[in-house]
Parts: sequence; C-alpha cells; structure tokens
Amino acid sequence: MKLYNANSGNTKRVRIFIAEKGIDIPRVDLELGVDTRAPQFLKINPLGEVPVLELDDGQIITESLAVCRYLEAAFPEPSLMGRDPAEQGHIEMWSQRIYGQLFMTYGLLVRHSIPLFAEVVDQIPAFAESLKAAIPGKWSWLETEMADGRAFIAGNTFSMADVQAMTVLWIADALKLPIPAHCHHATRWAAAMRSRPSWNA
Repeated sequence: MKLYNANSGNTKRVRIFIAEKGIDIPRVDLELGVDTRAPQFLKINPLGEVPVLELDDGQIITESLAVCRYLEAAFPEPSLMGRDPAEQGHIEMWSQRIYGQLFMTYGLLVRHSIPLFAEVVDQIPAFAESLKAAIPGKWSWLETEMADGRAFIAGNTFSMADVQAMTVLWIADALKLPIPAHCHHATRWAAAMRSRPSWNA
C-alpha cells in the first residue's frame, strides 16, 4: 500500500488513524493545490483531492473516512470504530456529530477564506465570517456534552470520534481559532489528545 498525502485536515485524519493503529504505510507527499492538480495525480483521483490509498493490487480508495474504514477492517486491532453493533453505532454517532458540528464549520471557513481554494469554490466572505462567529458556540456544545467528565469523546475509550476531533484541533491551531477559555472539559480533553504520540503524525 501507499498513501498519497498532503498538508490538509482530511489527510491529517488518516495519519492520526494510521498512527493509532501502529501500522506503517509508505507515503507519497504532495503539495496541496499544485501536485494534487497535476495531470498525473488527476489520473489517480480526478477530483484532485487527498488522501488517496493505493492498495497493493492497484485499487484506489479515496475519501478519508473510506480509507479509515478500510484500515479498520484490514487491521482490526486496536479497534477504533467499535467491536459490536451498539459500540459501532455509538462511535459513529459521535464521529458524525464532531464532523458536522465542528469539522465542517472550520472546514467551510477554510474553503471560503483561504486563497488556495478560490478556484475550488465561489468564496463568500460573509459566509466565512458567520462561520468564524459560530465556532465558540460549537465548542460550548461539546463542553456541555463532556460535562459528565468522560475521558474521550465517545466514552472511556479512544475512538474514531477522537480522531475526528483531533483533526479539528489541528485546523483550529492553524487558524488561531482555539477552544474558548470557558470550555474546561473540552480543554482538558484537548490537552490529553496533544500528549498522544499520534498528535504528531
């Protein structure tokens, strides 16, 4: 296998996942917006997006969540997506909540405010400002949810939900739009995630 990688939130998600699995996958490092738009890469993924996982038999898997699902099935230990139907549903629920409430808020802000994406979307500055204004409320939501004192997003075990939220932290750092100071539970969780070896994946 090999992973086509670049400096993006979606590839960061996969790199964290791989690190938590403790597996070694060779990487092809690309420059986002340059190499990913080159004709040779567009033959691999016509959408010009990363990550891309190329299997040993040449099959291609794109989309970060699809790559993580493949790796979960191929390397089941440690489990990051749940061992039984109830656990899988619970982790997926929290993964989707983090993705929808936090990742997409930051992600859309990036797409509508950074010049790199000007050729990808019709950027709307007012929309970007509304997303920026919404960020504290999104973290306040998570703060309320984690007020029960649990160690991880989906309970007492590290899971894909934490991988999702670590990706958000990485983007938040890049944009200098961190967790609000009043969010003590979320801040405690974030400090624990930053101390994990996978944070530097």
